[in-house]
Amino acid sequence: MDDATQSLETIRKRIEHEDNLLNQRLSWIVSSQAFLLTGYAVLLNAPLELRNKEFVHAHALLMKLIPLTSICVTVLLWFGILAGILAMRDLRACAETHPGYESSHIQGRPLTRVIGLATPAFVPVVFLITWLLLMLR
Repeated sequence: MDDATQSLETIRKRIEHEDNLLNQRLSWIVSSQAFLLTGYAVLLNAPLELRNKEFVHAHALLMKLIPLTSICVTVLLWFGILAGILAMRDLRACAETHPGYESSHIQGRPLTRVIGLATPAFVPVVFLITWLLLMLR
């Protein structure tokens, strides 16, 4: 394998690595939001007559902390997702400078890339809007 081919293969592997990280971050965000939304729903639906007076303060605190925690987690993971998207963009730009470069081997069509990246880019926005609406109700 010549140097140009080896270099393109290295870039392809790095893009694949960034794509795997992107998938992990998306899984983290969905898992964390499911956990936090469930906890919030349980607190929200706790019958008033069954609430222990000793835990009223803790209940009120958790009703505020769960949405704040969720927003923080969402923003942090969204930054990680956006960083991964930018890293893959930079790697693709680097690949384009190599002799013998053929885009279909490295990155596919622009339309499929944009459609494929829409989910990881916008799922955090959906969760942010959900939590903000819950907090502002």
